[in-house]
Amino acid sequence: MTMPQPSSTKTKAPQSYRIIRGGVRSWLALSRRSVRVLGAERLPDSAAILYVCHPANFEDALMLVAALDRPVTCVVGRAATAGRQSMMESGLGMIASPSRDTTDAAAWHSALRSCTAVLTAGGLAAVFSGSGDDVDRTGPEADAALNLACESWMSAFPEQIPVIVPIHRFRPEARAQEALIHIGETVRLDTDEDPALLHQQVKAALETVQNVFALDATLLARLMKQVESDLRERLQERWASRPGRTRRTEGFRLSPFAAETLRRVNRVEPEALAALNSLSDAEREAGRECALAQLRAEIEVKQFSTVQRLFGWIESVLGLPLALYGAANHLVAAALLLVCGLLKRDLQPQLGPWLARGVIVFGCYAGQVTLVDHFFGRAAAGYYAVTLPVSGAYLLRYLWLIQRRTRVLLAGTRGAMLSKVAERNRTRFFEKLDAILESGSAGPIVGP
Repeated sequence: MTMPQPSSTKTKAPQSYRIIRGGVRSWLALSRRSVRVLGAERLPDSAAILYVCHPANFEDALMLVAALDRPVTCVVGRAATAGRQSMMESGLGMIASPSRDTTDAAAWHSALRSCTAVLTAGGLAAVFSGSGDDVDRTGPEADAALNLACESWMSAFPEQIPVIVPIHRFRPEARAQEALIHIGETVRLDTDEDPALLHQQVKAALETVQNVFALDATLLARLMKQVESDLRERLQERWASRPGRTRRTEGFRLSPFAAETLRRVNRVEPEALAALNSLSDAEREAGRECALAQLRAEIEVKQFSTVQRLFGWIESVLGLPLALYGAANHLVAAALLLVCGLLKRDLQPQLGPWLARGVIVFGCYAGQVTLVDHFFGRAAAGYYAVTLPVSGAYLLRYLWLIQRRTRVLLAGTRGAMLSKVAERNRTRFFEKLDAILESGSAGPIVGP
């Protein structure tokens, strides 16, 4: 039998809520964090429980409030609301969810009354996965916020099945990247179940909801294989740094604990694995570019002796001001040559184009010397006339130096820089990986 649903009534946001929501939206804009909602048409017009399939996070709650046009009452654990109760109670109306079996029964009943009032008025109550004070427990009490929301629904609508909408969010670490909030299809519940088992039924139904942002099986398997290879290499490096250790790591595989942790993170916070995959790709790409730059440098640098390399660096640095002076003196001539199509090198040298180039260059020389004579006197013009061809000749010399010597010398330096970039990405990769693995219970990382 299908039970009736709550009437389609939308609650109007109070003035304080709208003011604070506007402030949150401004804060997100100033911090370059844009939020986009996917599937907003699935949000019901009546009362509903929004189940955010992620652990409670104050910034996630603010993003949810800012992204949705309807007012949202977030039910979060006391740890997430510490120090912010006054603002939430008076403005956003967030509800701190204590455990059902807490000794503070008054706090539980107060939260129950507040959540029931929100649902009775046709509002939206958002709960987060594992957001109560007892997130480390197991069984029906493992998610106090969801338990509170279910009991509030039974108090508000005793004869109606709960309307529960799952929500997933994808929040990249880089604030310049867009955060996504996906509103899923309403969870279907069996109306013939015992109402006393509503919490267990809801939990079982929510466990079947797939995270739309999770990595697919192929990409996840590739990432796990890369993690296994990187962990094996790190273990080999640690053993190689210790004298007397000759063990090999070919037989080591990713432990079941580490594999299950990565799968769990992919279900709950896939953006962490996306960041891990990006760091892995960046490390490999920097490593390839570094190897290519070093190989190219070894081949080309062998053409020069140590003295030639030393004088190449010295001239590249000390000759730069004179080259810039020559470039400034020949800007007008270069512009005219470009307009006339004479700046490019001829495949087959011809007398006519070279005569035209000479006329343009020496004509510019004459004009520039005349201007210096007019403004600074004949003596200055005489010195300036001598520097024009000298600076032009050295400009050609410096361009040759850049192409034949400086570029080769910089290739070796670029290889060293890319090596540092690869090492930095590798360090960040392992820091991120260790943080992901430590998010689960203590256990081995690699095992035979």
